[in-house]
Amino acid sequence: MRRLLVVLALASVQAMLLAGAAGASSASFFDGFAYFDAERWSKGDHKLGRSYLDPRNVSVAGDNLQIKLPARTLNGGEVLTNELYGYGSYTARMKVPYAPTSITGFFLYKSPDYESEIDIEVFNDSSRKVMFTTYANGSQTHTETMLLPFDPTAGYHEYRFDYAPGYVRFYADDNLMKEWTDGIPQTSMHLMVNAWFPNWLGGKKPRKDAYLYVDSIGYTQRY
Repeated sequence: MRRLLVVLALASVQAMLLAGAAGASSASFFDGFAYFDAERWSKGDHKLGRSYLDPRNVSVAGDNLQIKLPARTLNGGEVLTNELYGYGSYTARMKVPYAPTSITGFFLYKSPDYESEIDIEVFNDSSRKVMFTTYANGSQTHTETMLLPFDPTAGYHEYRFDYAPGYVRFYADDNLMKEWTDGIPQTSMHLMVNAWFPNWLGGKKPRKDAYLYVDSIGYTQRY
């Protein structure tokens, strides 16, 4: 009996460790933004780079999540999931604003900074530049800037990353753009979307309001 209890205890500990690595929430979801679901999402309210991420710049209209970059400012906006998510496939169908020197992020993140992050960052202009980045164990483990096969400001496109214990893969409209098999964070994180002006770009204020339009976001639990 004692041996059986020890075995059961060890199995329980192992299950908890695996659950922590694979994600606090295992519930797949798809959000088409018919409304702002406050049970799933929170609005960011903090400084980031050159921007104040103002919750007033986040809204839902016309079955789109909208994040405004207000005219003549360097402010932006952000949403993040209330739950933590782990291994699986993450997709966002969105049209980024034309607001040079700002970027749109679709990513997993959990504090502290540099500890755990998987990033897609699209430049909000017609350069077609996109950055893929990972952070793990307190440092940046990968980053690469590439060119998208389309102008991200001209229409809606699907951005996706697959997060697994042994790799992360980045896609644009189902085209595999990048894969890394090391330096991968091994924890659950918040799923986030933001539009903002980083310090490492010029900080050019838009002349008129610009909007990030997010048609849908989905998560499929895997692995």
